[in-house]
Amino acid sequence: MATSQDLGQRLRDRIYDAIRDLVERGQFQPGQRLTEVHLAERFGVSRTPVREALFQLAREGLLEPLERGYGLRDMPMSALLARLDVKYLLDPVVVSHAIETGSRAQIGRLCTLANDARHLLLAGQSLSASASAVHDLQKCLGSACKNEVLARCFGVAEDDFLAARPLLLRPVKNRLITADYLELLLRDLARRDGVAAAAETRTYITRLEKSCRMQIGAVPDIPNAEPTDAGTAHLGV
Repeated sequence: MATSQDLGQRLRDRIYDAIRDLVERGQFQPGQRLTEVHLAERFGVSRTPVREALFQLAREGLLEPLERGYGLRDMPMSALLARLDVKYLLDPVVVSHAIETGSRAQIGRLCTLANDARHLLLAGQSLSASASAVHDLQKCLGSACKNEVLARCFGVAEDDFLAARPLLLRPVKNRLITADYLELLLRDLARRDGVAAAAETRTYITRLEKSCRMQIGAVPDIPNAEPTDAGTAHLGV
């Protein structure tokens, strides 16, 4: 029989997963304050599991404590560039491993996710939808990588990149660069060519870094700007 402590832990974990899901899908924006009272009312729970979930997310670096509540970390360009440096080291190796060791089902799933993300980027869909689609692809790449230590490091880096990706994809140029890369990745997935995919991933990240450096000091191109209303959420994540 589950104890009250076990039930409380499960509820906290569900709240934690629900908040993370909203962040991953771009429903919370930098500058938007998250409070225990608002989230407790939103999810229909007491403030205790919400407080514990927010504290854990802040410990992991996804949220930052504010004077009243928590907020998604705003990402300066210098911090985005630092994260791209990490991606340059990790992503090519993970992509290569995933393509060469992933199961047929995983490769099929990667193709579907890459194709979906590419269409969203080219269609000029919302930043949150595009960022969420790319994040789903990244998570699947980590799952397909059979090197558990590498996959774990990649997962931590990807979690840290959640707040950075909407900033990265704001300029139309970066969306097109990403769409071009995904087209090449689809070809490499079909061929199970991990070596080519690793080289193209390095080129892709280098192109993004160059584009971001050119944006420093310039007004960002922000098409399809979205309101910060978080919409609705559910706990069955």
